[in-house]
Amino acid sequence: MLYHPDKHRDPELKRQAETLFNLVHEAYEVLSDPQARAIYDIYGKRGLDVEGWEVVERRRTPAEIREEYERLQREREERRLQQRTNPKGTISVGIDATDLFDRYEEDYEDMVGGVPHVEINKMHISQSIEAPLTSRDTAILSGSLSTHNGNGGGTINVAFRRVTSAKGAVFYATVGPLVFYLAIQQLIIRPYVQAQKEQDLEKQRESSASNIAKKKQEAEAAVLLMQESVRRIIEAEESRMGLIILNAWYGKFVTDNSRKHERAKVIDVTVPLQCLVKDSKLILTEATKSGLPGFYDPCVGEEKSLKVLYQFRGVMHQVLSGDTEPLRIPKQSHRIDADT
Repeated sequence: MLYHPDKHRDPELKRQAETLFNLVHEAYEVLSDPQARAIYDIYGKRGLDVEGWEVVERRRTPAEIREEYERLQREREERRLQQRTNPKGTISVGIDATDLFDRYEEDYEDMVGGVPHVEINKMHISQSIEAPLTSRDTAILSGSLSTHNGNGGGTINVAFRRVTSAKGAVFYATVGPLVFYLAIQQLIIRPYVQAQKEQDLEKQRESSASNIAKKKQEAEAAVLLMQESVRRIIEAEESRMGLIILNAWYGKFVTDNSRKHERAKVIDVTVPLQCLVKDSKLILTEATKSGLPGFYDPCVGEEKSLKVLYQFRGVMHQVLSGDTEPLRIPKQSHRIDADT
């Protein structure tokens, strides 16, 4: 009665009375409930804070209540541990469905049963978990596994984290080693690997110089021999508005502004590619293109690509393909918009 808010008119006294009244009301609810009172008598107010009492049978002896309390306490600790371990995981899958959307209608006639080719070409799985050692120290275990076109690899990492103050944390075994690794990588490892790579390339060029000259002569001779066949193929393709190779280059392209000092090393392969066109289609398998008739390697040991500008049904197309990537043209995704 003393603490009832309605007994007081002064706003400040009314506020204080309301606070005390709520405490008395809470105590009354606990002490008037036999089960809640038994829990309070054994464990005090902290026992009432354990989640799960609401589903416990109300007619229990003190011993049964103690046993139930310990069980609920263990479950709460397990939930807390899981929250602290903070397990995380991701799974991603890459599906190549190019043939489903990127074919011209006549291509479907070539497919067995009319079913387009769809395949899973890459997958990545990662998982991490934290193991609290003390209130300040935590061990972190993480791992990942990746596969792409039949090749795969994985990593496992173990790190240690220590909180040095309530206001911040310093990751002794994560940030420190990472900074050290990046510094070593940037200042020592990368320059050494780059220098070693350049030396190996130079040795490879010197040892294969005579072979390259021979392959170049063979390719040039093959191109001369293809001229008449290519003329007939172009006439046939033009008559049905088919596939015409306008320009094609093979070798090392420099498109990155940071590599402007490097010189592009490409050869013209327009004639050899047109010679491979059959029924308005050009199909190259998954192999280095330097072995194709009329081709040779203009930059041994370096990354190469094939760039093709072609016309199909009177529309301009363009594609850039890696040296060992399979290539099939024409495709709708190669179209050049009129705006460009």
